[in-house]
Amino acid sequence: MDRWIGIDEFVAVASNGSFSGAATQLNTSVAQISRRVKMLEERLNIQLLTRTTRKLALTQEGEVFLSHAKHLQHGLDDATAAIRQRDRQPTGKLKLTAPVMYGESYVMPAVVNFMRLYPKVEVEMHLTNNQVDLLDKGFDLAIRLGKLQDSSLRAKRLTTRKTMVCGANIYLNQFGQPHTLAELSNHKCLIGNSSEWRFVEHGKARQIKVAGPLRCNSGWGLLEAAKQGLGLVQLPHYYVQEALESGELTEVLTNFRPEEEGVWALYPPRQFVATSLRLLLDHLSAYFNKF
Repeated sequence: MDRWIGIDEFVAVASNGSFSGAATQLNTSVAQISRRVKMLEERLNIQLLTRTTRKLALTQEGEVFLSHAKHLQHGLDDATAAIRQRDRQPTGKLKLTAPVMYGESYVMPAVVNFMRLYPKVEVEMHLTNNQVDLLDKGFDLAIRLGKLQDSSLRAKRLTTRKTMVCGANIYLNQFGQPHTLAELSNHKCLIGNSSEWRFVEHGKARQIKVAGPLRCNSGWGLLEAAKQGLGLVQLPHYYVQEALESGELTEVLTNFRPEEEGVWALYPPRQFVATSLRLLLDHLSAYFNKF
C-alpha cells in the first residue's frame, strides 16, 4: 500500500479548513479528498479530523500529525528540487510575499529583472502588510522590514533602510527647525501607525511621543501632507528620498537619526534550497546593494 496516499489531501483539508477548499486546491473532487483522508485514518488507526455538518476541526492527534506531514511534503519537494538542480537553467514556481509599498517599488522590479534572466521560473507574488505564515501558506520567500521576531525561518539580510524626520520649507520657515528632541513637543507631527518616533541620543535608543493634526496609515499619504507643509514626518528613506533630492523636503534632527534597520529575505529551513530560490536570493542581494 502506498504510504503517501492521503497525506497531501489531509494537509490541504487542514490548511483550507474544509474538504471543498482542499478539492479546489488539489483540483479534484470532494469525494476523492474524503476517501483518501479516510484511508489515511484507517491506515494510522487514528482519527485526525472531527467532522460535523457545520464544523471541521483537527483532533489532538491530527495537530501532531499535521506538523510531521508538512515536513514530509517539504522533504519530497527538496528531493525533487535536488534532482532538477542538474539542469543549470532553474525551473519551477516560486511563491513570494512582501509589504505592499516596498514590494511595489523595490521587490517587484527586482523580481521582474530576475524572471527576464531565468524565463523558465514562474512567480506568484502576494503583496500584503500582514505577516503570513510561510510554512502554513506554502510560501518560498518573504521580504520583511525592520527587527525580526524570533523565528525558525532562515534569514538573509538584503540591504538596510534609514528612517528620517523631514519637513517642507513652507513649514520650517513658519515654525523653524527643531534641533533637540525636546523641541518636538512644539511642532506639528504627522503620525502613522505609532504616536512614538524612534531616535538615538548619546548612543542610546529613545522613543519620543509626538502629536499633530493628522494620523494616517499610508506612508504616501503622510508624505503628501508633509510636502504640503502640514507638519513634520518620520518615514523610511525610500518614501522621502526623491522629495529630499528635489528640495521639496529637508531632513531635520539628523544627529538623532535611529540606527538603520535590516531588509530581510526569510525562507523555510529546508535541508535543500532549490536552485531557483538560491539564485533569487543572490539576485535580490546584488540588486538592492546597487542603491
